[in-house]
Amino acid sequence: MKDRIKKIRKSFPEYGKTQDSFADFLGIPKSNIASYEIGRRTPSDGVIQLFCEKCNVNKEYLVEGKGPMFKEKDGSFSELLSDLEDSDDEFIKSLIKVYMGLDKDSKDALKKIADGMLEKYKGEG
Repeated sequence: MKDRIKKIRKSFPEYGKTQDSFADFLGIPKSNIASYEIGRRTPSDGVIQLFCEKCNVNKEYLVEGKGPMFKEKDGSFSELLSDLEDSDDEFIKSLIKVYMGLDKDSKDALKKIADGMLEKYKGEG
């Protein structure tokens, strides 16, 4: 498992350049990452779950070395929200917050505008 953990870390160039930055990304001590990568310690079930959730890793790959490293993205709404939560796109986050606070008539008006923009975009493509 130690080599797979290191491979997973290095697959995240924005967070995995160092054990320190990857540990910060996961919210665990750097010493834990180092211990896992040299094989001194095996991650607990909770840490394995954390790797799988934060890194979109297949548990079977992490634990047994079987199957693809990463889970297939299914494009579900919850997956999109999870990606957005980890994003730094403050405009989209603010837009969703504002939309959720609108009354029904305002939401309907905004939907009409978005539909019109979509039709225009399709016509240009």
